[in-house]
Amino acid sequence: MEKTHLIQRLLKPLDQSNPLSTKANAFGGGLKYGGLREETANLLSQIWTFDYMGSAEFEWGAVPNALSKIWNYTKGGRAKTGIVALPKDVYYLCETEMERDVKKIIKRLYKNERRLHLKENCFLRESIDDQKYFEKYGGWLELDNGFMFFIDEEMYNNTLKLFGINR
Repeated sequence: MEKTHLIQRLLKPLDQSNPLSTKANAFGGGLKYGGLREETANLLSQIWTFDYMGSAEFEWGAVPNALSKIWNYTKGGRAKTGIVALPKDVYYLCETEMERDVKKIIKRLYKNERRLHLKENCFLRESIDDQKYFEKYGGWLELDNGFMFFIDEEMYNNTLKLFGINR
């Protein structure tokens, strides 16, 4: 498994009638919709909204590449789902062979994410601890290896449905 460096924060779905919730806003000056097709961006926006990360590494196709990895292993029957028990349950979706490492990364992110030297903060601990301003985060997409984790169970369940996984 590659070193985790890029974790895209996922916001709980926004009111679709709000023009500020458009999918294009999250990716700055890179590819429109971060390289996703508009139809895909519209579908995903019903499950989560991408947070603006402020670094070019999150643009130019990084998100579609990670989602493609996830799509491939879920369709290949190599997906694993589960829960890491922290003060709030953290639900994950990963490739079967990565499960042990994914659990370790989630625990390390909660304990002290700075030790992972992420490009941008993921704020997992702050979100789990219900700190003010961090309650908007419900999930995360790890871009280097292609796995996802959530504290919002509805976002997690809808993501599993999207990838055709029965819980």
